[in-house]
This record gives sequence, structure tokens and C-alpha cells, in this order.
Amino acid sequence: MQQARRNLLKGGLLATAAAAATMTTSAHAAMESKTKHKREDWDVVVIGAGFAGLCAALEAKEQGAKVVLIEKMGRPDSTSAYSSGWIAGTLTRYQDPNEKDSVEGYFDDMMKVSGGRSDPELIRAYAEFAGESINWLGDHGMKFKIWKQHAPELMRCHIVPGTNGLTGGAQIVKTMLEALEKAQVPVRYNTKAVELIYDECFNVLGVSCVTGDHRTDFYAKGGVVLATGGFAGNNAMVGQYIGAWAARMVVRGAPWATGECTRMTEDVMAKMVNMDQFYAGPISPVGHCNPSPLMHAGYGIQLNTEGKRFLMEHLGQIEKAKSIASLTPNNMSYLLIGQDADENANILSNTVNRFTKLGFKVPKGETIEEAVKAAGLNVEAVMKTVKEFNDAVKAGKAAELNPPYLFEHPHELKKGPFYLIPAVGGIANTFGGPKIDKDARVINTEDRPIPGLYAAGAVAGGIWYQADISGSQLGGCLVFGRLAARHATARAKKSNA
Repeated sequence: MQQARRNLLKGGLLATAAAAATMTTSAHAAMESKTKHKREDWDVVVIGAGFAGLCAALEAKEQGAKVVLIEKMGRPDSTSAYSSGWIAGTLTRYQDPNEKDSVEGYFDDMMKVSGGRSDPELIRAYAEFAGESINWLGDHGMKFKIWKQHAPELMRCHIVPGTNGLTGGAQIVKTMLEALEKAQVPVRYNTKAVELIYDECFNVLGVSCVTGDHRTDFYAKGGVVLATGGFAGNNAMVGQYIGAWAARMVVRGAPWATGECTRMTEDVMAKMVNMDQFYAGPISPVGHCNPSPLMHAGYGIQLNTEGKRFLMEHLGQIEKAKSIASLTPNNMSYLLIGQDADENANILSNTVNRFTKLGFKVPKGETIEEAVKAAGLNVEAVMKTVKEFNDAVKAGKAAELNPPYLFEHPHELKKGPFYLIPAVGGIANTFGGPKIDKDARVINTEDRPIPGLYAAGAVAGGIWYQADISGSQLGGCLVFGRLAARHATARAKKSNA
């Protein structure tokens, strides 16, 4: 018996020794493998060719850095390119000087729309630097137009018009790429960041990337700037941090915003904040057709697939998108609307024509019954809902419906042809990620900056919560991309001295 125990112990020790030898061999092989990586040395390495990365790379170059921009896709297919091209800022040369505004007023409004939950230091940095940064874009050929809107937008939205079929956001990306080419900033496409390079004290030294069939390690004396977008395109992360209902939402931006670089920062103990917050809006089930303008025009009713009203039509686009996703079993709805909507600047015709050009056919009928049949909905259920709605409007009791219909001037559904505009809840951008400070340095779990690591755009956490002033998402890319580049370049110069 004792001999058996001795044999068992001996066998166990031998097995442990063999496992340890295997682990040592594996570790040695891993180290050997890393020595085979190609190596490049830079002052600043920027990851992600969206608006934040483009701004960071150009600013770093202008500050005197040897900079490279890397992008995992074969082109700059970022969420920025899908946007309308609005950039929020104040005290710019494009605004009417007679319109009173101030950094302090802008700061107050930005904090108010976030419910006081945004980081005040970051919002102040934005408010102070956005105007100068918009002027900087103008110096590089960006064109803007402005029209006055309701508070808190006022005269603050600098709108880049799309040209030749491009969205405003795509026009922004195009103009920035032209500026980078003129400044001779190299852009490496099909280069996927997979691992931060850091020392034993978690100081970031660079980033390791897959480039084709090999690995390349990009070392950065000043730092690595993450500008890789959020995680809206990562269904698992959306479900984990926001909820299973949100995982049903359609991605309104780039499907490549998949959050791997957000995950990557956890290796150096970055502090994650606001991971459950995101920006949303209605979208067509396929084709990236945006029905939001028509849904806010004050006409029609929103129906679920059972033919019933289920939300308050006056809600903003964020609330509408969240309601469609969370209050329907299949994240699907239709706006039933009549021809009288064209009394409002042909907004119905413009929407239908835009959808048609994008290859999306809108169900239509000369009567409501015909439109409902074309959409494949239950005619009896829809007609019952329409009668309840029309009767309430005629009686002046639309606000007493369940849910209440709270547009100021409700219109009966009685003038054809009628349309059923499909609309699902869409997720455009996530707000959460590694916390940054006013210099766009990533903060660790002890609220200390991680040397050599920066973040800008949707990958950065702490800036936005709940909502924002229209144009702030692109504005955040611009402001914190430039601030990250300035700090990283100064750090590189100090290293070179």
C-alpha cells in the first residue's frame, strides 16, 4: 500500500515536472515568436481611421511628431462616415457674431443634457477647445453651413454638406484624408491592433498588430492613441453591458466598431465607465435608410406588428429607438402616414424618394387598407387603431389616448395615398470605454494616467452620458483626438531630448 502511494506520488511529481517543462517551453516559444515580429519605431501611433484618428494623426504631424495611422479595414469605413456631418462648437468664425454664446453657457448646456453625469473636466475641455478646432478644420478645407435651431443647439451645429452622393460624415472623412495625404502622413490599412505592448509597470510602449500573414510591433515614444470607435457592432458586448433587448438593435454606423481595443485596455488595468450608455435612433431594417426626420414631423402614428400604437410619437429619436427595441418582441414598427404630411415641406415625398434611391421599397396604398395589406399587417387591427386615433383627434382628446398622442397639432389619417414607413431601433454609437482625462490620457483603476496610452472618439469613456448636444459626437472626436496628439507628441519630444 505504501509502495503504491510512493508510486502515485512519484508519478504525480513526474507529471507536474513534465507540465512545468511544457509551460516553460511554451513560454520560451512565445518569447521566441515575439522576437520574430517585425518592428517599427514612431513618435506617435494612432489606431483607427475614423474622424478621431484622422484628427489625431494630422495634429501629431503638425506638432512635429513622426506619426503613423493604422486601420484594421481596407478603407476608413468608420461610424463617422455614416453620420450627418454635424460638429458642435461655439465662438467660431462661422457663427453670427451677434448671436450671444459663451464657453460657460455651452458648458452648462452640455452638462444639463447629460443629467449632470458627464465628467465636468472633460466637458469643460470640450467647450474651451471645440471652437478653435472647428476653425482648424476650416484651415484644412472643411466647408460648413449653419442654421439657427432650438436650444441647446442654437447656432452651435456646424454642418458639413455632403457632395456627390456622400453623407456629411463621409465628406468629413474625405477632406481629412486629403489633408493627411498633403501632410504626408502614412496610413496602413488592413493592419489590426491585437495587443498593447507594455513594460512590467504597465507603461504602454506600443501596439502589436496583425498585418497580412505576419505580426508587426509598432513602438511609440510618445504614446498610442486609440481612436477605434465604440462596440455597437459587437452583439455580445452590447448584450453584456446594455441588455439583451439592446442586442436586437440594428447597427446604424460601421459594423466594424466591435470593441476589441476597448477590451485590450483592460490588460493595463484601464478604468471602464458608462458602459451601459449609448446613442440610438430609428433606422430601416436594412439599407441604412433613416426615417427619423419624417417621424418627428408631427404626422401619422407608430404601429407595432400587431397593428397597435405602442409609443408616444412626439418622443425624440433616442427615446423612439429605445422604445421600438424594448417594447416590441421583434424590434420592428411602422409609421402609418398620409399624404397631408407633404404640407410640411414635402417631407413625406422626400423620405420616400430617398428610400427608393437606396433600394428600399416603402409599402403604399391609395387607401389605408391597401397600404396595410402591402405591409403584411393585420387590416382589422390597424383599422381599429386608426378609428380610435381619428375619433380622438376630432374630439380634441388625442392626449387622452393610451399611449398619449402629444404632438401639438394632431392630424387625422384621412388623405391618401398612405404609406407604412418601416422603422427599427438602431444603435449608432456607444458612450462607454476606458476613462480619459482632459489630455485624453487613459486612466487606470486608481484614477492615475496610464503612461503612453490615449483614447479619443467613441472608444473613450467619461465624456457622454444619457444624451448630448447634436454634433457633439463628431466634436468629441475632433477635440480629444487633437488633445491626445498634442500630449503624446510633447511626451515623444521629451523622450527624444
